Amino acid sequence: MRSKRLRKVINFLRLIYKNKIFFAGFIIFLAYILMGTIGLLLVPYPSPSLANPFNAFEPPSFKHFPLYIFGTDYEGEPLLPEIVWGTPFILEVTTLASVITIGVGLVLGLMAGFMGKIADLILNTIFEIVLTIPGFPITLILATIIHTNNPLILAGILSMFSWAGLAKAIRGFTYSMKKQEYITMARILGLSRRKIIFGEIIYPMSSYILVHLFQDMMFYVFGLVALYTFGFLPLSSNNWGVILNFAISIGGAIYSPLGFWNLIIPLTVIIIYEIGLMMMSVGLGKFVDPRLREY
Repeated sequence: MRSKRLRKVINFLRLIYKNKIFFAGFIIFLAYILMGTIGLLLVPYPSPSLANPFNAFEPPSFKHFPLYIFGTDYEGEPLLPEIVWGTPFILEVTTLASVITIGVGLVLGLMAGFMGKIADLILNTIFEIVLTIPGFPITLILATIIHTNNPLILAGILSMFSWAGLAKAIRGFTYSMKKQEYITMARILGLSRRKIIFGEIIYPMSSYILVHLFQDMMFYVFGLVALYTFGFLPLSSNNWGVILNFAISIGGAIYSPLGFWNLIIPLTVIIIYEIGLMMMSVGLGKFVDPRLREY
């Protein structure tokens, strides 16, 4: 039994390694996970004791390696601790928002497509209404009014209207799937509704759902960082958006070279993370669908 499980794990890891695009994205994603977990044990917490006003806005250097490898901020505090300790918050909020989007969209889409009739009419109408709501300005208004750093509330704000598109796609896919002959045969054979939904409907959609998950995470990273960068959320937590806000508002990074590195370093960190998610999203099709695998 153990040997079979071990063999499955080995085959799983082999598939990941063979899919070069997904593997490269996974390595980047794993590096950020490690930075937001183990990195907290290796890098000191950002504190005034690390600050030195005479070293404000210094460029990256190998002085006291690796503490000043990203340079310093407007207080002369090294950027590395701020980047590392800001990672868990970004990952937590964006992952929560993506899970909420996938969960709500999947459940409501399945209900509409599988139940049909009145339930489908009501739910599809709700989807259409939500899709017409201008989500961006409402998100800005809610972020400004609520003004919180609570990860769950922020995840709810970010994902408030994003689930409708996925729900509509899931509804259409489910509606077409339940008309297939093998679904009819599964019902005749007495398979439970739960087995039909999870085994015959959700599984074929798994690649699409996972791709949507990574794409949502990409979208929410930009959204969350932007809310902090432009001051819609309180600047009291350590995260990449706060660093960008101070680089622009105090360092004048857009108009002068003073805060240049405070702008470039967080942006580079964000872009690399987004590239990792994008590569995982692109490579996921071959990884999940056996017909696309290269043996």
